Amino acid sequence: MLILEYRGETANLKVLAREIEADPHLAGKCSLTLTPLRQDRRDSLRHAQWAEIAISVAAGLATNTLYDALKALVERARDRGPVDDVGPHPEGADEDPESPGGAFQ
Repeated sequence: MLILEYRGETANLKVLAREIEADPHLAGKCSLTLTPLRQDRRDSLRHAQWAEIAISVAAGLATNTLYDALKALVERARDRGPVDDVGPHPEGADEDPESPGGAFQ
Protein backbone atom coordinates (compact mmCIF):
# COMPACT_ATOMS: atom_id res chain seq x y z
CA MET A 1 0.00 0.00 0.00
CA LEU A 2 1.25 3.46 -0.87
CA ILE A 3 0.54 6.30 1.52
CA LEU A 4 1.12 9.89 0.41
CA GLU A 5 1.01 12.53 3.14
CA TYR A 6 0.71 16.29 2.80
CA ARG A 7 0.55 19.11 5.35
CA GLY A 8 -1.29 22.38 4.81
CA GLU A 9 -4.18 24.56 5.84
CA THR A 10 -7.20 22.55 6.95
CA ALA A 11 -9.65 24.29 4.61
CA ASN A 12 -7.40 23.71 1.58
CA LEU A 13 -6.89 20.04 2.43
CA LYS A 14 -10.66 19.58 2.86
CA VAL A 15 -11.14 20.95 -0.67
CA LEU A 16 -8.41 18.59 -1.89
CA ALA A 17 -10.21 15.65 -0.24
CA ARG A 18 -13.50 16.60 -1.95
CA GLU A 19 -11.70 16.92 -5.31
CA ILE A 20 -10.12 13.47 -4.87
CA GLU A 21 -13.50 11.95 -4.00
CA ALA A 22 -15.10 13.60 -7.07
CA ASP A 23 -12.34 12.67 -9.55
CA PRO A 24 -13.42 9.77 -11.81
CA HIS A 25 -9.90 8.24 -11.80
CA LEU A 26 -9.56 8.41 -8.00
CA ALA A 27 -13.08 7.91 -6.62
CA GLY A 28 -13.24 4.67 -4.69
CA LYS A 29 -9.56 3.90 -5.20
CA CYS A 30 -8.13 6.10 -2.45
CA SER A 31 -8.85 6.27 1.24
CA LEU A 32 -8.34 9.62 2.92
CA THR A 33 -7.53 10.55 6.50
CA LEU A 34 -7.51 14.22 7.52
CA THR A 35 -5.81 14.88 10.87
CA PRO A 36 -5.87 18.34 12.49
CA LEU A 37 -2.48 19.47 13.83
CA ARG A 38 -1.83 21.35 17.04
CA GLN A 39 -0.20 24.68 16.44
CA ASP A 40 2.90 25.12 18.53
CA ARG A 41 4.43 27.69 16.21
CA ARG A 42 4.78 30.84 18.27
CA ASP A 43 6.90 32.50 15.57
CA SER A 44 4.20 32.18 12.91
CA LEU A 45 2.07 35.16 11.97
CA ARG A 46 -0.44 32.91 10.26
CA HIS A 47 -3.66 32.11 12.07
CA ALA A 48 -4.86 29.28 9.83
CA GLN A 49 -5.62 25.84 11.22
CA TRP A 50 -3.18 23.21 9.95
CA ALA A 51 -3.78 19.56 9.17
CA GLU A 52 -2.23 16.55 7.48
CA ILE A 53 -3.95 14.45 4.87
CA ALA A 54 -2.93 10.84 4.27
CA ILE A 55 -3.95 9.39 0.91
CA SER A 56 -3.76 5.59 0.83
CA VAL A 57 -3.79 3.60 -2.40
CA ALA A 58 -3.68 -0.19 -2.61
CA ALA A 59 -0.48 -1.34 -4.31
CA GLY A 60 -2.34 -3.08 -7.16
CA LEU A 61 -4.18 0.15 -7.96
CA ALA A 62 -1.12 2.42 -7.90
CA THR A 63 -0.85 3.25 -11.60
CA ASN A 64 0.70 6.14 -13.48
CA THR A 65 -2.77 7.47 -14.39
CA LEU A 66 -3.88 7.44 -10.77
CA TYR A 67 -0.64 9.06 -9.61
CA ASP A 68 -0.85 11.75 -12.32
CA ALA A 69 -4.44 12.55 -11.30
CA LEU A 70 -3.39 12.86 -7.64
CA LYS A 71 -0.38 14.99 -8.56
CA ALA A 72 -2.57 17.38 -10.60
CA LEU A 73 -5.01 17.82 -7.71
CA VAL A 74 -2.17 18.42 -5.23
CA GLU A 75 -0.69 21.05 -7.58
CA ARG A 76 -4.11 22.74 -7.74
CA ALA A 77 -4.18 22.74 -3.92
CA ARG A 78 -0.71 24.32 -3.90
CA ASP A 79 -2.06 27.10 -6.11
CA ARG A 80 -4.63 27.82 -3.38
CA GLY A 81 -2.13 27.81 -0.51
CA PRO A 82 0.85 26.09 1.07
CA VAL A 83 0.86 22.29 0.80
CA ASP A 84 4.02 20.49 1.89
CA ASP A 85 4.98 16.89 1.22
CA VAL A 86 5.30 14.91 4.40
CA GLY A 87 6.58 12.08 2.21
CA PRO A 88 5.46 8.99 0.34
CA HIS A 89 5.40 5.87 2.52
CA PRO A 90 5.05 2.67 0.51
CA GLU A 91 4.43 -0.07 3.05
CA GLY A 92 6.81 -2.97 2.70
CA ALA A 93 9.01 -1.11 0.18
CA ASP A 94 11.15 1.98 0.07
CA GLU A 95 10.61 2.92 -3.55
CA ASP A 96 10.19 6.53 -4.62
CA PRO A 97 7.00 6.76 -6.74
CA GLU A 98 8.57 9.47 -8.91
CA SER A 99 11.74 7.54 -9.64
CA PRO A 100 12.03 5.31 -12.69
CA GLY A 101 10.90 1.85 -11.71
CA GLY A 102 9.19 3.26 -8.62
CA ALA A 103 5.84 2.26 -7.16
CA PHE A 104 3.87 3.51 -10.15
CA GLN A 105 5.65 1.63 -12.94
